[in-house]
Amino acid sequence: MTVMVTLLWLMSSILFFRNPKSEKIRWASYIGFFGGFGGGGVLLGKGLNRPEWILFLDGFFTSIGHYFTPYGMLIFGLVYSDFIEKNKTKKVCKLLLLVPIIIMYFLFPVYPEFKLNFVILSIWVVPYVVSANILLIYSAWRETRPTIKKRKILTCLFVVPMFSFALVTNIILEAFGIREVWHYNPWIIGVQFLVFIYFAIKYGILGVQIRFEKERRDSTMKAVSSGTGLLNHTIKNEIAKIDLLVNQLKEHIPQDEASSEDLELVLNSTNHVLELSTRIQSKLDIINLKESEFLLSQSVDSAISLLKPYLHSDINVIKQYEVDATIFGDTAQIQETFLNIIKNAIEAMDGRGIILIKIYKTRRKIHIDFTDTGKGIEKDKLSLVLDPFYSTKRQQVNYGLGLTYCYNVFQKHGGDISIKSRVNQGTTFSLALPTKRIIDIKINQQSNSKSIGEKSLWTKLD
Repeated sequence: MTVMVTLLWLMSSILFFRNPKSEKIRWASYIGFFGGFGGGGVLLGKGLNRPEWILFLDGFFTSIGHYFTPYGMLIFGLVYSDFIEKNKTKKVCKLLLLVPIIIMYFLFPVYPEFKLNFVILSIWVVPYVVSANILLIYSAWRETRPTIKKRKILTCLFVVPMFSFALVTNIILEAFGIREVWHYNPWIIGVQFLVFIYFAIKYGILGVQIRFEKERRDSTMKAVSSGTGLLNHTIKNEIAKIDLLVNQLKEHIPQDEASSEDLELVLNSTNHVLELSTRIQSKLDIINLKESEFLLSQSVDSAISLLKPYLHSDINVIKQYEVDATIFGDTAQIQETFLNIIKNAIEAMDGRGIILIKIYKTRRKIHIDFTDTGKGIEKDKLSLVLDPFYSTKRQQVNYGLGLTYCYNVFQKHGGDISIKSRVNQGTTFSLALPTKRIIDIKINQQSNSKSIGEKSLWTKLD
C-alpha cells in the first residue's frame, strides 16, 4: 500500500508541477492526490485501540479517498471535455456536485470510527465515474482536428480503464459484499504508473511531454543566449585586432597585386565573421514587443504576399479561416513568424504541393495551423526542430535560427508552437496565442476552405 500511495502522489506531482496553470492538469493531479489519501488511511491500521489523533486521521483520509476521488474524476471529465464553457456555470456545477459528499459526512461521521455503507455510496459514485468516462470518450469522438484527436484518444486509453478499475474494486464489489479486492490495487497502480511514464515520454499525455521538451528548450535557449553574448564580445575584440594588424601590414608590405588581394581577402573574411556574429546575436537577443492591435488574417495574408515570388503555380495555398480575431501583440514579429514557417513549408515541398493554413479557436487559445504536404521530419528529430542552430537544411547560409526566433516570439506573447510530422506525408506547425491576446473575434459564415483572394463573410462572435 505504501508503494501505491507513493506512485499515486508521484504521478500527481509530475502532472501538477509541470503545468499548474492548466485547470485540466490540476484536476487530473487532484484525482491522484485524493486516491493517495485513501491509501494513507489503510496505512494507519484498523481498530479502536489506536490514539485518538490516528483514529481521526484514519477517518479523514479514508473519507477523502472514497468521496473526493470520484468527485475529482467527474470534474476532470467536465473540464477536459469543455462540456460546460461558461466559468460561472462551471463553478455552480462544482458546488452542486459537492452536495452528495456533504450528505455522506452527516450520515457517516469520520470519528471515532469511520464505517461506510457502500450501497449508499455507490448510488452517487457510480453515476459520477461513468459520467466522467462518457465525457472523456465523447470529447475524443467529437474532436475533428487530427493532432488533438490523437492526444485525446491516448488520454482516454490511459484514464478510462483506470477510472473503471477503481470504481469496480473500491465501490461496486464492496457494495455486493465482495471485500478487500482493493488489496490488489498497488500492483495495478504500479502498471498504470509505468504506462503513464511510457505515454508521457513517447507520445505526450495530459501535456507532460510538451512541458519536458519546453523546459529543455528554454534551458538551451538561456545557455545559448549567454554563450553567444560572450562569444560575440570575444569575436569583436579579436577581429578588431586582426583588422588593425592587417591595415598595418598593408602600409608596410609592397603593394603588389597578389599581396593586395590576399590582404583584402583577409579583411573580407573578418567582415563576414562579424556579420555572422551580429546575425546570430540579433536572433537570440531578448525580444522586445512593440504591441498594437492587428487583424490575424491580415497578418497571415501579408506574409503570403511577401512570399509570392516563391509560390509557383505548382504550390497551392488554401486558407481555412474558421474565425478571425483582432489581436494585441507585435504585428511585425508575428508576421515574420508566419513568413518563416510558410517559407519552410515551401522549401520542404520542393516546389510542388499544398499548404493549408487554418485559423480556429478553442476555449483558451486561438490557433494558426500551417500544414504542408512536404517530405516531413523524422520522428527522432522532431523535438529538435525548434532548438537553436538545428537545421535539416544543408545550405551554407542557413544558421538554424529561423524557427528558434519563431518560438521566442510566441513564447514572449504567452503562446506556444507545437509540431506534428510524418516522413513523406507532411508537417503541421500549430501556433497558439492565449485568449487574453484577443480583443475581438468573428466567425466565418461562408465555406471554410477558400483559395487566396476569395472574399469571406464574417460575423462577430459573442
